[in-house]
Formats: sequence, structure tokens, C-alpha cells
Amino acid sequence: MSDEPERTGEEQLVHGVPAHPIVDALRSAGVAEDDVVAVLGRAIARQSGAGLTTTVTPPFVFQTTVPQVAPQCEVHFEPSFTHPDFVDGVTVVQAGETPTEIGFNRRFHAIEDDLADIADALRTVSNCMKELRLELFGVVQELQVKITALDRRIDPLKDKAETKETKEKEKEKEGKDTKEKEGKDDKEKEKEIKEKEKDKEKEGEKDGSKEFTELAGAVPPDPLPPASEENEGGDRTFISLADRPDVGRNALADPEEDS
Repeated sequence: MSDEPERTGEEQLVHGVPAHPIVDALRSAGVAEDDVVAVLGRAIARQSGAGLTTTVTPPFVFQTTVPQVAPQCEVHFEPSFTHPDFVDGVTVVQAGETPTEIGFNRRFHAIEDDLADIADALRTVSNCMKELRLELFGVVQELQVKITALDRRIDPLKDKAETKETKEKEKEKEGKDTKEKEGKDDKEKEKEIKEKEKDKEKEGEKDGSKEFTELAGAVPPDPLPPASEENEGGDRTFISLADRPDVGRNALADPEEDS
């Protein structure tokens, strides 16, 4: 008596696969019976959850049946006529059949029979090819319907992925543009700061030069009042060229001329 449980019409599915092929595979791999039960139990518990039912999507099945083997398409042809070579002047040619010669009538009928068998074989092959072509046409039509349905399900996902990728590229581009703009702004600010520092240095140099000049007494004095009769004598600090005594001319004069 086998220990294998009786399989009912409604067999337990494990992730969409009947349980018995899994059990057979585990047993053939040498897994102990307790381990097989443990593995199978864990798998069923995980897919079942707490009061949840597992919905199994039925596999795609072609409506057009294409048999793997077609016995009616097998061709068996064996030629029945074999012609012996005739010898001129020796072989007796005759129409009827004799104990030593079958005659031309039987020979030609044997050829007709072989040709009829060939024709039947060709018809069989032709019909099988026609039937196979129809089956392939049906399969192709079903594949077209199935692929179209898959495309309709995939297109939204594809568009969503493309939209996400486009948004990521735009975001990346915006981030790059922002970084470049910030870099330009930083360079412009740094340039402005350097220009301001240079302007301050120039202003500082001007202020220092002015202070140094004032401290050194290089400020030009106030202009002297014009010479007049009122300020002659002690009020005048300098004498003019007209008032300077003619000392040099008197010193170079000839004494004889003076006498």
C-alpha cells in the first residue's frame, strides 16, 4: 500500500503550481519526508496568510490544437515494379503472360499501380501541409491577440517609466544649471568683493598721502599781500628786485672812471 495521499480533483496549489510535482521533485532529490512536509507546509502558509485566499491566474492555453504527431500524415511508398533488361534477338516480347514472361500488359499495369501509390502519397503530404498551415495560422492569430493584450498592459507602464526618466533627467539638468548659476554668482560676488577691496585700498592710499602732506608742512602758504607804500619798512618781510642794492655793479666798476 502506497503512503502517498490520494489526489483529489481540487489539488492544493503552491504559488500556482500543483503540490504533487513539488513533492515528487523533493523526494527524487533525496530530501527526507519530514523535510518535504515542512517545506511544503511553510510554502502553503506563506501564500495563504491570515485568512487570505490565493488567486491563481490560469496559464495561457492555445485554442488551436496542433498535435505533436499526426499518424494520418505518414507516407509509406514502396515501388512494386522492377524491370529486367531485355536482350535484342534473345528476349521474347509478348503482350500476354506466360510461365516464363509476365508480358507487357502486366508490366505496364505494375507501373500504373506505382504511379497511383505515388499520387496518393503526394495527396497525403499536400493535405497534411495544408492542415498544418491552417493550424499555424490559428496559432499566429492567437499570439497576435495575446501580444496585443500584453502591449496594452505594458504601454502605460512604459509611458510611466519614460515619464519618470524624463522627470529625473529634467531634475538633474535643473540641479546642474542651478549649480552652474550658483558658481557664476559666487564668482561675480568674489569679483565685486575684490573690486571693493581695491577701491578701499586706493581711497586709503589717497587719505594717507594727504595726511602725510599736511603733517610734513607741504601745504603751500597763503599768498603775500602786494607791496605798497603802507607796508614798507618793518612791515615787509622780503624785498623786491627793484629795492635790492646795486652791490655787484659798484664792485665791478673801474675806479679811474669814478675819479
